[in-house]
Amino acid sequence: MKAVVLMLVIGFSITDVKGAESQLDEHADNDKCLLSALKRANSEQTVAELQKICTDKVPTLFKRRVELEKQASKNRFAIIPHKPNYVLPASVTSINQEPYMDTAVASELDDVEIKFQVSLKYLFTQDLIFKDLDVQFAFTTTSWWQAYNSEISAPFRETNYEPEVIFNYHHSWNLLGLPVEQTSLSFNHQSNGQTGQLSRSWNRIILGFTFAATDNVLWGFRTWYRLPETEKISDIDPSGDDNPDIEKYMGYGELGGLWSISDKHSLEFMFRNNLRSQNKGTIQLGWSFPINDRIQGYVEYFNGYGESLIYYNQHTQRLGIGFKLTNWL
Repeated sequence: MKAVVLMLVIGFSITDVKGAESQLDEHADNDKCLLSALKRANSEQTVAELQKICTDKVPTLFKRRVELEKQASKNRFAIIPHKPNYVLPASVTSINQEPYMDTAVASELDDVEIKFQVSLKYLFTQDLIFKDLDVQFAFTTTSWWQAYNSEISAPFRETNYEPEVIFNYHHSWNLLGLPVEQTSLSFNHQSNGQTGQLSRSWNRIILGFTFAATDNVLWGFRTWYRLPETEKISDIDPSGDDNPDIEKYMGYGELGGLWSISDKHSLEFMFRNNLRSQNKGTIQLGWSFPINDRIQGYVEYFNGYGESLIYYNQHTQRLGIGFKLTNWL
């Protein structure tokens, strides 16, 4: 009997020790989270708000990004980054002349140009209808600039404009056993602002899911439905569908991922496929690395269809190097 009691006492003692160790580990994680949050906090944040970020469990990098965006948006004049903002001063490709054949610059385009992207959003309202459902307005512009081509007065060869209204749900939930960090539904317009034979545009409803594989690894997919447009009477008709076969090349969705190796190093990828017998695919790879405390270097490789709307049905391959002003996280 004494032996049984002794075994029970030892068992409970081991359990208590393990429980205490678990609590210590949890407190240590929370302390690390709080210290990290303090370093990133602005002058308006309270200690209670920072503690809330670190309760229950240490948040993922994605959750921290969401919280920082909400804190920044307390300033009603705040406009925050959406997609990465970057400049690639050395962007090398083999320019496909086909879309420009009947234009004055067709044979004068250089293979080396500058590619840059500006992407911003505004948090219009938080907790719409229920908690963690936000409404955002976003605008992204991506340009391919013949900056070194003085022979044709250094024109912007192509610029894509992408305004959208986004409904973001930040509450975590499980989809078929996978941890969803964010669910989004957006109304998206994308066009290149051109007329005549160079005009390209489409409107989509996009459903997206973001998953957290680990604290520093995110992946997700987006699927879209293209809103139908009327058929053009002729190529120069200003109304109607500029690119009726765009789904044959861009497909109906894409898969992406991000690995944040450290505070400054990250790897990313995007994969797209049309899932047809006449297979058309796309892959984009990116590497971000530190330059200083505010700017990251950035290398981007693209191979496939749809890098820009003018090339939605043309295969392109591009390598660019430059720097990022803001990253995904």
